[in-house]
Amino acid sequence: MTELYPIVQFKKDTYEIDEFDCASIFLLVGSEKALLIDTGIGIGNLRGAVSRITQKPVIVALTHGHGDHTGNAWQFPEIYIGGKDFDGFHYETLEMRKSYAASIAKRMLSCLPSVYQVHNLYGYDIEKDIVPAAPDKVREQTVTPIRQGHTFDLGGGRIVTAYECQGHTPGQMMFLDEMTRSLFVGDALNYNLGVSGTPVDVTIKGLRTMVSLSDKYDGIYNGHHDFRALGAPLGDDCLPNAIKVCEAALAGSAVYSVIPNFMGSDRPPVRMAVFERNFVGLPD
Repeated sequence: MTELYPIVQFKKDTYEIDEFDCASIFLLVGSEKALLIDTGIGIGNLRGAVSRITQKPVIVALTHGHGDHTGNAWQFPEIYIGGKDFDGFHYETLEMRKSYAASIAKRMLSCLPSVYQVHNLYGYDIEKDIVPAAPDKVREQTVTPIRQGHTFDLGGGRIVTAYECQGHTPGQMMFLDEMTRSLFVGDALNYNLGVSGTPVDVTIKGLRTMVSLSDKYDGIYNGHHDFRALGAPLGDDCLPNAIKVCEAALAGSAVYSVIPNFMGSDRPPVRMAVFERNFVGLPD
């Protein structure tokens, strides 16, 4: 399977792995072990790509339980996930994973002039590089629920701390690496933020937790880089504006708009609350 992921080292021993525009995966390497934050929809040999960077033992911390962040977790023996997403944790079907990858590829191709719309835009084959989770690997791995305050000691003083950040899912977690002053939030924050399954006041609480940690980080890195450059953090306006949108929704003053679906023009438009560059999908 392919290992040709675009990868950038953007801070010391800190890497963003681009799973062909489907998801962003982060690798943090300490002196004794490495932490992999999320594993994408599950394209290719992620473990093989990681082993090219480090030979240290690798543990996986999942920001939440959605399939576009858990897909290749089966390739690793030690998995951690927020307690409130633990009970529903499962590996998505092969059909779902292929469909998601195809949607992302179709969305990107639609942005290019027709002369460049070739089928080999990405370095993978959807039939050969998206495979089922191997039953023997799944049986051998441990999946452990975590709560706020859980720490991962990677050695050399690199300690990563987990914080609860409900909103996108009930068990959404974020991970603070104080050594590089980086906050990894999965889908808890984005310019296109989906929180339709969570009460707005709960989402605001999670976003304010990010604010409360702001003296400990210089950049917020989310689980998809479609609104930022690979290796770059979200813009400084993203978090305060997401809070403003949610507060307006709670007060009944949010401005809504029907916009094209971010997953592609073949999907129905969506109704979202809008403020400047931020779009937030809220409960009906």
